[in-house]
Amino acid sequence: MQNIHGGDVYRNQVELDFSVNINPYGIPERVKEALRDAILTCTCYPDMEAEQLRQAIGRMTGAAPEDIICGNGASELFLAIVHAWKPERTVIPTPSFLGYEKAVQAAGGDILYYEMKEEDGYTLGPSFLEALTEETDLLFLANPNNPTGRRLDAELLERILRHCLEKQIVVVLDECFIELSGGERDSFLNRTGEFPNLIVVRAFTKSFAIPGVRLGYLVCGNPELSAKIKMHLPEWSVSVLAQQAGIAAAGEGDYLEKSAAAIAKERNYLAQGLQKAGCRVYPSDVNYLLFQADPSLSEKLLERRILIRDCSNFRGLKPGFFRTAVKRREENERLLAAVNGISNPAAPLSEEEAGKVEFVLPGEIEKRSFAIIGEELRQRGILLPKDQEMVTKRAIHTSADFDYAHTLTYSPDAVEVMKELLRQGADIVTDTNMALAGINKKVLAGLGGQAHCFMADEEVAAIARERGATRAAVSMERAAAIEKPVIFAIGNAPTALIQLYEMLESRRYRPAFIIGVPVGFVNVEAAKELILKTDVPHIINRGRKGGSNVAAAICNAVLYELAER
Repeated sequence: MQNIHGGDVYRNQVELDFSVNINPYGIPERVKEALRDAILTCTCYPDMEAEQLRQAIGRMTGAAPEDIICGNGASELFLAIVHAWKPERTVIPTPSFLGYEKAVQAAGGDILYYEMKEEDGYTLGPSFLEALTEETDLLFLANPNNPTGRRLDAELLERILRHCLEKQIVVVLDECFIELSGGERDSFLNRTGEFPNLIVVRAFTKSFAIPGVRLGYLVCGNPELSAKIKMHLPEWSVSVLAQQAGIAAAGEGDYLEKSAAAIAKERNYLAQGLQKAGCRVYPSDVNYLLFQADPSLSEKLLERRILIRDCSNFRGLKPGFFRTAVKRREENERLLAAVNGISNPAAPLSEEEAGKVEFVLPGEIEKRSFAIIGEELRQRGILLPKDQEMVTKRAIHTSADFDYAHTLTYSPDAVEVMKELLRQGADIVTDTNMALAGINKKVLAGLGGQAHCFMADEEVAAIARERGATRAAVSMERAAAIEKPVIFAIGNAPTALIQLYEMLESRRYRPAFIIGVPVGFVNVEAAKELILKTDVPHIINRGRKGGSNVAAAICNAVLYELAER
């Protein structure tokens, strides 16, 4: 699939999305409350004039409400502007946001691409004015630019606007990221009355972390031009949800100031870390960084379920250019650890190390093993989430396979859910006697639970023969008769997972928790994916790997943690 935008979490397995540049500090609480409350108003059509929203934006920005037009995100406004002005020739500096090009092409206009040079840091200089001739009808500019992250020089921008006013060129100035750059002083949003050829576009998408709400606005001091733009917007382009969210967000000025300050600190941290990992990082003023690295970096990060933006389809850029959002410290640390692990994989043992044998007391073996696992994870650039760390490490410990750091998949708060079930005396049912033998039944009993395996049960075997089914499938039905919450630890039989899924779908039985780590080649991956589709709390190992020992290790990791506490 062509990479045309970031944020494609729908066709990728993603735990950390660095491909979209939204405020890393999330949706303000007042905005969340407004969205919840607005659900009750969804039986009404939204206000076509978005009057309250425009007034709120006016209070937030200082712009006159009558100069404000709201839309379903900035992208809809770009389309409306182009269709309203019908430019024959549009100038777009590159690399820049692909939405400008798409809007102009939709209206059938010609585009002059002005290529910003790598040696200039992909910034505009005074020579850009030469490209803005009388033949130009429209100019798209971004301040800060996307994907480079640089703000335009304020003095140069003033010259460009005055030059365009003289040449009767309409300028669309995209300020969607200016609030997160700390560069409000360089904004031209309150100077549209001085420049009747200027349209300033902003969005709540990035600043308030609500891309799914779709809310943008423009400010234009030219009533004639504004009227034309409105003609190319649907009557109800801004939903009641978007209007109420925008009204609430407009009162959160302190949130933006604090976010911009925190982002600046994290941006420096992330840039330095990427440079230490061998990447070439371009200066940025906002909440994302453009950098160069090995062209395979994005694919290798995606294997670790981290998504960054491959920028090779931006005009003027080539394979090996990437853009990453700036997030919170813990997330930035995970990205840097992964990049370091890809750039500097763990070195093989020397001949001396390979031939060295140590005699270690049995009590020290596990302690030493976990120390080695922790160090190797660090060298591989893998930073595990705190709540999943001990479970994943124990799976690695029992298998000596570091793939589990990437393939173990946890439902939200899975480990905490499993702990609570065990505290309440839940039983554990396995699909093999080997897993049953490996589970620490003493700790489990201390919590009020029992471990079971019904695979050798004569009645289970007889029913399986009669039906032509597997004993694993029938044993799941047998386990469903236990009159207390049950944690299923499946390490061998995919048919056990399939049976659990079928019982759940038919509403005959709902497991309290599923550990799904069967090993093998037939139906193993498909069975695991079935459980991942459900809302049952789970720990699943994607792919072919697993085993009874891994199922028992996951159980013990949680049991031991409870015992220690």
